Amino acid sequence: MRGVYTAAYRIAGVTTGKTLMYITPATDKPVEILSASVTNENNESNEQVLCGFQRVTTLGTPTATTVTPSKHEPGDQAAAATVKANVTASEPTYGSIAQGADIIDAKGLEGSPSLSGWQFPPTPEERFTIKSGDTYGLRLVNTIASADLVIRVTFREMS
Repeated sequence: MRGVYTAAYRIAGVTTGKTLMYITPATDKPVEILSASVTNENNESNEQVLCGFQRVTTLGTPTATTVTPSKHEPGDQAAAATVKANVTASEPTYGSIAQGADIIDAKGLEGSPSLSGWQFPPTPEERFTIKSGDTYGLRLVNTIASADLVIRVTFREMS
């Protein structure tokens, strides 16, 4: 399939909830999320993680690392979307995901055991599109014991 990319990144020593990766589509190129995962590469203690995508209400200027997504088809151009990983300062602002309240603009938000990792393999009906002008963050919501995480998001740019 043309226009499909995978952004992947490893973050060492994660202990607190944070934005693991965020995606901002280029102008006039919405992004469809095809799959994603957050896996634990080093910790043998099992605990629950709460992960999911959430729409950013205010991006601000977070401190994060630029990720160059890998293209799936050799003839494709480089991804036009902006992808950043490992926000270490100035977290973006999100809607509510508090217990006992409506969950605002979240996709795939689920708890899962850290040993098997969080997986988001949506059916075609569950896939979601990030429109131009929006940003979605893949978040670890809760605090965990120190773990090295591998984050992967596969997406398709549409024109």
